[in-house]
Amino acid sequence: MKYVMTFIWAMILGQVTGFLAGALTQTAYSPSLSLVVSLVFALILLTLPSFLKHFEVEEEKAHQN
Repeated sequence: MKYVMTFIWAMILGQVTGFLAGALTQTAYSPSLSLVVSLVFALILLTLPSFLKHFEVEEEKAHQN
């Protein structure tokens, strides 16, 4: 459920950010592009902790030897 809510909020906040960025740069607002970018960003943020934990464990093993 945590992941579902993260993706829902990423979609909402991504649409708001895309709309504001389009208005500030005076370019066309593209909902599909905003959706794809926000979901990719959310996916990266969800997988980042596991990668960091993996490298932390390897680093601790290297220091123990």
